[in-house]
Amino acid sequence: MLTSFFSNSKPINFIIVSVFLLIGYSIWILLNPLDTIALSDILNYALIGFVFIFLFLLLDFIIRKNKLTEKNNLSIVLFCCFILLFPTIFSENNIIISNLFLLFALRRIVSLTSHKNTNKKILDAALFITIASLFYFWSLLFFIVLYIGILQNSKKTANHFLIPIVGFLSVFIIATTYYLLMNESLFWFLKIDRSIGVDFSAYQSVSLLVSSSVIIALIIWTLFYRISKISSIVKKAISNYRILILVLVISLFIGFLSPTKNGAEFFFVLASLSIITTNYIEGIQEFWFKELLMWVLVVLPIGLLFIN
Repeated sequence: MLTSFFSNSKPINFIIVSVFLLIGYSIWILLNPLDTIALSDILNYALIGFVFIFLFLLLDFIIRKNKLTEKNNLSIVLFCCFILLFPTIFSENNIIISNLFLLFALRRIVSLTSHKNTNKKILDAALFITIASLFYFWSLLFFIVLYIGILQNSKKTANHFLIPIVGFLSVFIIATTYYLLMNESLFWFLKIDRSIGVDFSAYQSVSLLVSSSVIIALIIWTLFYRISKISSIVKKAISNYRILILVLVISLFIGFLSPTKNGAEFFFVLASLSIITTNYIEGIQEFWFKELLMWVLVVLPIGLLFIN
C-alpha cells in the first residue's frame, strides 16, 4: 500500500511527507520543552521546519534531474523517516546548515556526467563544500567525492583539478576578511572545532541504540546489494552509481568524526542512504517484503519519539 502510493511522483506526496515530518518535529518539541520560550525560539523552530521541507525538495530535484531512482517519491519518504529516527538533529543547527550545503555540492557533482559547464559545476561544488566546513569542519572530507567525480569525467583536464583549490581559497579569503573586519582576528580558523568525539554515552538510550542499529544495518545491507549489482549497471549510469557509494562511505567518516555523539551525526548519511535504499526497494520482487520494510521505517520513528 505504501510502496504503491508513493511509487509515482505526485505533488500530494510532498504535502503528506512534509506534514508527517512536521508532526514528528512538533512531538519532539513538546517532549523536549525549553524552560522559557521567546519569540526568537519560535522563529528558530519555524525556520528549521522550512529548511527541512526545502531539503526534501532539493533532494527530489537531484534525484529526478540525474535519474538516480525510478520515477517515485520513496526517497523523500525514507529521508523523512530517517530524520525522525534521530530527532536530536533538530537541535544541531550547524549540522543542518552543513548538510544543506553538502547537498548543494552533491547536486553539482552528480551533474558532472552531462559534460556541460564543467568548470562552473566544479567551482560551485568546491564553494559549497568549503562553506559547509565553516559550520562543521569535517565536511572538508567531501572534497574527496568532488575529486573522484572529476576523475570519472571522461573529458577532464588538468585545470579541473585546480578549480577546487580556487573555490576553497575564495571562501577562505572572504571569511578571513569578514573576521578581520568584525573581530580583528586574522587567525580565526585556529578556533574552528576540529576535535573528534569519543563519548558514546548517549547511545545508552534505548531509542538511539535502536535507531542507530537500524541505520547501520541498512547501510551494510544496501551497500552490499549495490556493490553486487554494479556490474549490471549501464555505462551511462555507472559514474553516479559509484559516486553514491562513495558519498555514503565518506559521509559515515564525516559523521564518525563529530565532536559530539548524540545521534545528529547520522544526518550526513541520510540523504545518500535514502537514495540507495530506494534503489534496493525498487529491486525487490516480493511485494510483501517491500511493504513490510516501508511500514517499519514509517512507524518506528514515531514510536521511538516517546522512548527516552
